[in-house]
Amino acid sequence: MKAIWNMLSARLTLAFLVIATAAVATVSVIQSQQVSNALLTDSGMLLRARAEAEARIVGSTIDSQISRLRSVAVGFALNAASDRQVASYGTTDKAEIARQINERDARWSAAGAGAPLITGVLNTSLADDLRAQTKIDQNLAELMFTDQYGALVAASNRTTDYNQGDEEWWQYASVAGVFVGTPAFDSSSGTFGITIAIAIRAKDKGDFIGVLRSTYRADAITLPMMENRFGVGTKADLLIGDQILEPGGSVIQKPSDSDANVIAQARDTSYSLAQFAGFPRLVVLAPITNAFQIPSLNWGVILYQNSKDALAPVSAAQSSTVFTALLVLLFTAGAAVLIAELISAPIRRMTIATERIAAGDLEQHVGMSGGTEINQLARGFDQMAAALKARIAAEQSAQTERLHIQQEMIEAQDRRIEELATPSIPIGRDTLLLPLIGSIDKRRAERVLQTVLADVYARRARTLILDLSGVRDVDAEVLAVLMSAAAGVRLLGAHVILVGIRAQTAHTIVDLDIDLVGIPTYASLQEALNHVS
Repeated sequence: MKAIWNMLSARLTLAFLVIATAAVATVSVIQSQQVSNALLTDSGMLLRARAEAEARIVGSTIDSQISRLRSVAVGFALNAASDRQVASYGTTDKAEIARQINERDARWSAAGAGAPLITGVLNTSLADDLRAQTKIDQNLAELMFTDQYGALVAASNRTTDYNQGDEEWWQYASVAGVFVGTPAFDSSSGTFGITIAIAIRAKDKGDFIGVLRSTYRADAITLPMMENRFGVGTKADLLIGDQILEPGGSVIQKPSDSDANVIAQARDTSYSLAQFAGFPRLVVLAPITNAFQIPSLNWGVILYQNSKDALAPVSAAQSSTVFTALLVLLFTAGAAVLIAELISAPIRRMTIATERIAAGDLEQHVGMSGGTEINQLARGFDQMAAALKARIAAEQSAQTERLHIQQEMIEAQDRRIEELATPSIPIGRDTLLLPLIGSIDKRRAERVLQTVLADVYARRARTLILDLSGVRDVDAEVLAVLMSAAAGVRLLGAHVILVGIRAQTAHTIVDLDIDLVGIPTYASLQEALNHVS
């Protein structure tokens, strides 16, 4: 008995602990999730703020180079140099000018350093001014100025071609006004750089007179991105269109398909937590904008941090939450043991009185009086014993009554089956009609089969019309019996006509793949009778 009560106390304690654990765990999980989401959002927004700041730096660098080109255009005698170049053609015919430019372009690569064609571009005061600009800014690898037809007027160093009019940067800048190209290796300057070009217009009339182009070293933009100023485990890449240029690198390449998907997702969200560059990372993408609003500039800064470093505050918060939850559970366990003992002790005192009732002695009564909950429970036991005794007697009486009713129902079902065994109706000299009405189960279908075969044989019928219009539903098993009846009728020399097949019955026939070839079917009895007559 002592073991039983020890088990009861243990179960009560366990029940309290389970409830308390579930409550604490639920609160802890909700709190941890909320704190984690908040910290993750903070980490993502902080990383995005850093990416946006870096994007502004890159955009500002591009702006400064465009502004430098514009200051060169204002301060140098580009207008006069362009006029002298155009005058050297000796004609205004564009076709003739194009011919002269192509002829000079053909001689350009083979000409010696002292050739007039070369010195006319490299050994002029304007060329000296352009070279001076490249010395002021070591990241400015090359400067060149072309006339309105794309021919070189002056350059800081010897270029690969004389005719620049067929270059993408020249064609774009001459129309749009500003061009910023994709980082690439420039053979003229031997630099992995960015082409930046602006259209030059005459100071007086504003007519287009040429294009001023610079080659700016790409690492001047990307090398500062290698500095450890973004945080622990954080890297930055330059996104050029749909390609990536790593800081300090000289190769621009497309990311893998999985990384491209992450980048696409980062375009539409503030931050993304995903597998990127082979590791789980927190990824943000900040588009690069500039003051000149260049339409062709589709650049961005990708900033990504190892998820372990990015989620370090989240992990710390979760650890703190778990530690607090364990302390609460420890306190709850002590309280659960005390409460379980308080509840089980009074019950233990009344167990002896209730054991006989539990053993089946319904004449026994606990007989405890008083107003406490335990006393009320004891009186409930007494009432339960009396009620149980009465119920057993009632159950025995009810069982006898159920057997009697069940027998009557069986007999009624047999009579109903006999009533529903539909006889065939003769409607002609050698034609029988068998209308089926109501629900048909397998038992009734077998009765129909027996009746049909007997009537067809006895009346020497040649035609049997099976009317299914009154049938509510037919399952697969019943339909198989009816088809057997039709086959039996055909064996007796008569043929079967089906009338009034409902949609549900037709669906069952199709599902069972029953072959009705040779069995005519009609929508109504009248149509079948017209056919027979």
